[in-house]
Amino acid sequence: MSEKTKTMLFVCTGNTCRSPMAAVLAQDYVERRQADLRILSAGISAFPNAPASPQAREIMLELGLDLSAHRAHFLTEELWQAVDLILTMTQGQKKYIEELFSQAQSEKQDKKVYLLKEYVLGAEKKEEANLDILDPFGQSPAIYRACATELSHYVPQAVERFWREVFALPIALGADHGGFKLKEEIKNWLEEKNYKYQDYGTFSPESCDYPDLALAVAEAVASGECTKGIIICGTGIGVSIVANKVPGIRAALCHDTFSAKASREHNDANILTLGERVIGRGLALEIVETWLGASFRGGRHQRRVDKIKALEAKED
Repeated sequence: MSEKTKTMLFVCTGNTCRSPMAAVLAQDYVERRQADLRILSAGISAFPNAPASPQAREIMLELGLDLSAHRAHFLTEELWQAVDLILTMTQGQKKYIEELFSQAQSEKQDKKVYLLKEYVLGAEKKEEANLDILDPFGQSPAIYRACATELSHYVPQAVERFWREVFALPIALGADHGGFKLKEEIKNWLEEKNYKYQDYGTFSPESCDYPDLALAVAEAVASGECTKGIIICGTGIGVSIVANKVPGIRAALCHDTFSAKASREHNDANILTLGERVIGRGLALEIVETWLGASFRGGRHQRRVDKIKALEAKED
């Protein structure tokens, strides 16, 4: 960890079920994403040094994650001060923490306590029902499994948002003349949504060679200079072929939202390619929003992505 490392803290009640499951899911995502983040968990009514519940350990093992070393921690003011972001499982926990540390909160400090689902879905969702992740303690394995499934969906997205906001890594954009107009539309949308981006060209509708632009974007993503990439040509096919020649790149050509979501959740695609002559502006922006909002789900999909990486290593 560097001096710039930021810390996420997941909080539930006893720190034996939801928050340790969330933390181990987050840690797994951080390691796969190679993000410089520290992950912790605590409880507002924790019994110090209590282990994770047997059901939580069992469910996480099904996902290839180990909670055997977990020991519960109580949320103290010292811990509250030391972390950069706190994500709770319920609205009640969030309110309790905000009230508990209201006097310690500096007027100059940014907001640091969020409901997990609120943080992922956006502030406009915070008043809606069913945003709590309910406590599975003492419940059946099916309830624990449902809780883990819910956490598996929201936690990676939370980590991705925090990491992007902390380090402000841009999205790489590129297009040839056949995708120039759509690239400009996507740039405007990214600016409206407060995404940082780096435009690698082309910068006019004059004819150019798509391999040059696609390679520039792919190398920016592969090097870690940019977090993801979006490349457009007439069909999306040519730039996809080029991008996938770069080790570490998994470029997905998507012309519908279902494929866009699946390419992130199942394939951990880090570049989206589009065809300006295939889809219109409205659908293209829906695809971009879906793709950027989805996160890799790991589990059995990780095994398959690892096999792709092994093929690249073999080619080297």
